[in-house]
Amino acid sequence: MISEKESIIMYEYAVETKGLKYAYNSTPLFEGIDLNVKIGKCVAILGKSGSGKSTLLRIINGSIRPLRGEVRVLGVNIYNGHMNGIRRRISYIPQSLGLVYNMSVLENVMLSKAADNPLRASLGLWKSEYVDEAMEILKSLGLDDKAKRKINRLSGGEMQRVAIARALMQRASIILADEPVSNLDDDNARSIIHLIKGLTGRGTTAIVVIHNKRLAEEYMDEAYYLGNGLLERVW
Repeated sequence: MISEKESIIMYEYAVETKGLKYAYNSTPLFEGIDLNVKIGKCVAILGKSGSGKSTLLRIINGSIRPLRGEVRVLGVNIYNGHMNGIRRRISYIPQSLGLVYNMSVLENVMLSKAADNPLRASLGLWKSEYVDEAMEILKSLGLDDKAKRKINRLSGGEMQRVAIARALMQRASIILADEPVSNLDDDNARSIIHLIKGLTGRGTTAIVVIHNKRLAEEYMDEAYYLGNGLLERVW
């Protein structure tokens, strides 16, 4: 029997889904979804509102379960009780970004380390090396001068950067980003997608739900369209 550790080492794809089916109130949303994403790829999921794009990301993240089908993340079947072992290697960025608005930029980035020691995290007692690392990440994203600023005082583009900084601090192997450039102007949208694409150049895998096909064509290695319950490759 292959252990969880061995499975993670032996995986060929960062994400694999097979035969996924999901429904809302007995109404099928999609069925037979197969998706194989190789390590280090930046992949776009396109489709109209309500087609199930966000649901697909949440299934891959393990936060909801499909009616049928299999999901392997980093070589591990997430429904065989091994999700906890790889959850820290996945950074899920929801449309809401999941930021704590009454906390500072630095505190939000540090929350990615909360699972390491929940008690210390609850008291705000972070290791000095963690703080130094977080500040270096913020500096690389042009946010070091806003480290002490509350999230609710940032622009939309700055909030998106904080979410990416948190993913970097987490050292995630996979980034699942749900509409990361919605409601941003063209310059900010391009900057965010450029950052995500840059992460894949370091070996991180990204799956991005995006409505801006022009940006997807410019930056994404592959793209899929989810509609009418089916997932089809566009390029």
